[in-house]
Amino acid sequence: MIELLILRVIHIVGAVVWAGTGVFVSFFLLPAMGMAGPAGAPVMGALIKRRLFVIIPSIATITMLAGVRMLWLASSGFSAAYFVSNGGRTYLFGALSSLTAFTIFMTVNHQAIGKMGLLQQQLAQTPEADRGPLMAQLNTVRARATVGARASALLLIATALAMAIARYIP
Repeated sequence: MIELLILRVIHIVGAVVWAGTGVFVSFFLLPAMGMAGPAGAPVMGALIKRRLFVIIPSIATITMLAGVRMLWLASSGFSAAYFVSNGGRTYLFGALSSLTAFTIFMTVNHQAIGKMGLLQQQLAQTPEADRGPLMAQLNTVRARATVGARASALLLIATALAMAIARYIP
């Protein structure tokens, strides 16, 4: 019982931080930085310096590991009978949604965010007359990051919904 309580606290708090950050970044931070143009570079630099894009994936990993352990316990060792139930399928859908969100972040967003930070630093040091090609490149990377971030955020919302209702589905 104590293990389950600890796992639930880790899983729920981690999920709130992970999903909350994902929603904030995708729907508020990235669009605001796009509107700020080169002035957004210090913000991105500060986030990188504060290791946000290392800390959040670490929290996500710990959250998923706690979830896998809880699923193991709830399903009596991943028994097939558990996953044919509606609740079991709903938990599995949530788990797969979170794993997909994490994969998108690590393959699309993590790289794009680093590249955006570098491009914004270059823009800040480039004379305004020569910024055109860098801005075009930044806009392309930002668009890719925004699509990936929104996909991840929506998947994390789907995950939260699945986890919230799974135990109540007969």
